Order: sequence, then structure tokens, then C-alpha cells
Amino acid sequence: VVLSSSSPRAFCAGGDIRQVRDSILAGDYHAAEHFFKGEYLADLAIAEFSKPIVVLCDGLVMGGGAGLAQHSSHIIMSETTRFAMPECKIGLFPDVGASLFLGRCPLAIARLMGMTGHVIDGASCIMLGLASASVPSRNIENLKRALTHCATDEIDKVIAFYQTDPGLPGLSQNMTSISHIFGGEETPEDMLRRAQDLLLLRPNDTFLKQIVSSFSESCPFSVKLFWRLLQVSENLTTADAAISLDYHLALRMIRRPDFVEGVRALLVDKDNAPTWSPDRLDLVDNGLLEEVFEEDDLPPLR
Repeated sequence: VVLSSSSPRAFCAGGDIRQVRDSILAGDYHAAEHFFKGEYLADLAIAEFSKPIVVLCDGLVMGGGAGLAQHSSHIIMSETTRFAMPECKIGLFPDVGASLFLGRCPLAIARLMGMTGHVIDGASCIMLGLASASVPSRNIENLKRALTHCATDEIDKVIAFYQTDPGLPGLSQNMTSISHIFGGEETPEDMLRRAQDLLLLRPNDTFLKQIVSSFSESCPFSVKLFWRLLQVSENLTTADAAISLDYHLALRMIRRPDFVEGVRALLVDKDNAPTWSPDRLDLVDNGLLEEVFEEDDLPPLR
């Protein structure tokens, strides 16, 4: 099976969360829950499919698109790939099994990507094991045609024919800063403080400016939830376990005011001025955070 996009701009930039917001505002939480259930079951169908699935990740690969890609057997990136999990900016959290596929990355990278929504290139995806191969964007259609006419045991050979060196990963030049900010046993508050302190020392550092800005734009509750999720999911090894947990978290997160507000600010009114509740990391109630992870009285994903 080959998954590709009908758009040259993106493989998939995520699900229609404006639709979910509309359902919630209408009081129809059942429709909102049905949306996430459908998305997560699609990811599980891909993860558990008996045949190889080759996904052609040309352009934007974000949120729900990352879920479709990461549960496939062969993940092809290009020089146009821009991969991210930006859900903390809409008051949700990096879901679709992100605790599993980001969890395979170095912890500092997983935190960077999940907590700030940092965008990485295809070469960085190769470096992190988030992709199988890099193919030039101009050859994606040729690769697609070749794959649809090859036998199963020829898939790797066909990909290798079109594969090229992805080049230097964009992340590599900032690894020292990433490890300093996001490594160790620090809390999200500590990580933000480290980033701010580094920026004071290097006020012209574009990467550090992005990190500090991303923290300010992200929902504090969502940031701390993903930080906690990486701890809770350390022993999860299957897509079923990771995505089932995401389903329970999503059912609770969409009932918080942050989700409706985050989607409004980013995608509806587009004023990029959300009013988060609470509006600072140090104000997030750890007791409420733990309650989100409780599974009592929640319906199973399947």
C-alpha cells in the first residue's frame, strides 16, 4: 500500500480540529469523541496491517499526518519535508502515538518536539529514525509509480534506487543547546528558564529565540501533560497501548477550556493570542494533571 498526498504543499498537516471545536461549542461531545476515535483507529489499522505500507512524506507532515506516517512500515521523506507535532499550541497534546515514536528519540529531542512543536527537516527525521529513506521531491511521483508495479520483496530495492543522501540534519547544529535545555531531570519550568538564560547570553541566537517564543505560545497545561506522558509511557511498547492512552487523554483534554480557546486563536480568529487556563507553567496544578491520566469510567478505544 502506498500513501501519498494530492497536494504538493503537504502530505498531511493534521485533522480538521476546527470541526471538533464546532462540535464542542454545540455541546456535541459525542461527535468530538467520534472524531478522535476514527483518527486513532485509522492509525492502529496502519500499524497492524499485514502488508507493507509505504508513506511518501513530501511537504508538511504534522499532527495527524505524523500519525499516519509513523505507524507505516516504510517512511519516505524529501528535502521539502517539515515534520512537527504542534498540538500544545492548540491546548491538546502530541497524540496519535507520539509518546511511542518521539519516545524512541533521545529524551531531549522528544521534549523539544513535543513541548514546543519544533519543526524539523527530513534529514533530521532520518537521523532520529523517524524515516526510512530520503528521496528528492522531484522523484516522489516516479517512486510512487514504481512502487505500485513492484512485488513485495522488491520494495526496498525500488526505494534504494531513488534514495539519496539527505544531507546535514538541521537539528545537528543545535544539539548542544537542546541537550542543555531539555536533558536531565528538569521540569518544564526549569527548561524554560534554561532557554531564557541562554538567550540572555546569546541574544541573536535564532534557535533560542524560537524555543523561548514557542514556550510562550504553547498551552502550559499541555506542555506539562506531554512532559508527564513521556514518563508514564516509558514502558509502552505497542501502538495499541500508546494510542489507547492517547484516546483517554484526548477525551479529557477536549473538555478543558484550553482546547476550544487554542483552536480559536490559531485557526479560527488567527489572532495568535490565546488566553490559557492557567497561563503559566508554574501555575499548573499537578493534582489536576494526574487526574487527566486516570482511566476510570472512560470508554475503551476498541
